[in-house]
Amino acid sequence: MDPQVEGLLQMMAAQAAASGAPQTWEVPAAVARANAEQSFVAFNQPMPEGVTIADRTVPGPAGEISVKVFTPAGPGPFPLAVYFHMGGFVIGSPSTQQKLCAELALGSGAVFVSVDYRLAPEHPAPAALDDCVAAARYAVAHAAEFGADGSRYCLVGDSAGSNLVAGTAIQMRDAGEPPARLLLMLYGCFSGKTDLPSFGTNGEGKLLTTRTMEWFYEQYLSGSSLTIDDPRVSPINANLEGLPAAHLIVGSQDPLLDDSKLFARALEAAGVPTKISIYQDQIHVFLQMTALLDAAKKGMAEACEALRTALA
Repeated sequence: MDPQVEGLLQMMAAQAAASGAPQTWEVPAAVARANAEQSFVAFNQPMPEGVTIADRTVPGPAGEISVKVFTPAGPGPFPLAVYFHMGGFVIGSPSTQQKLCAELALGSGAVFVSVDYRLAPEHPAPAALDDCVAAARYAVAHAAEFGADGSRYCLVGDSAGSNLVAGTAIQMRDAGEPPARLLLMLYGCFSGKTDLPSFGTNGEGKLLTTRTMEWFYEQYLSGSSLTIDDPRVSPINANLEGLPAAHLIVGSQDPLLDDSKLFARALEAAGVPTKISIYQDQIHVFLQMTALLDAAKKGMAEACEALRTALA
């Protein structure tokens, strides 16, 4: 394993043991959510300079949706990126991912609109997807309100957010709406399966665990009329033809490694231009850790270059 990753995991394990904190699945969702907000404070430091951050709302299917807008310095209008955060559809927010979005906005030269979609189990599937679709449609149609150019947009997400990127792109394609220039999906979950080989290899002691992922899906489907195989939950089961070009990034030590591999193959089989980059020895959400991991800096540079190229 990468010595930097190994040191990070040892530090996190020691902190968890010292605190005696329960596992994510052992507490109510609201408590897990609050714990995540606190734990991601460290990953959000130091915040980069040169990005203006503003909070606003956009209309959604169940009321106003909060969004956090990241605008790079310089004259606009800028290209647009609509971003969906990680968290297994249960935890996470635009605040937990604000350093990631700020760095992507700086490196790509695009305005990032980060969507605070509804979370499970209070709002089971497909509430999160419905919010993401509505927010993306509004951001593209009203891009000038964000200082952006809606004719040049990408959809970006990490982990569960990558699942929502795929689902949003599918619905926008089916509605005949202008397509994104690129789908940038970081270590996503696409199949609904937790028995893939990479879960057996990487599902314990490497940040994201198999049991946590199972719990996320349980919460997401609790009270929902959808099943795990529904394409709105597992987009690998959808018709993928005609989707925008896709760029996937994942680490070899991530339980979701096989999800990215399988989804990349499915996209390629559907004729979608697809690139997948696998970073050796890297764990889940490693791009969040540019202050700690050299590989995260390389991955961030690759993601920003992919966005710049697509949005040029």
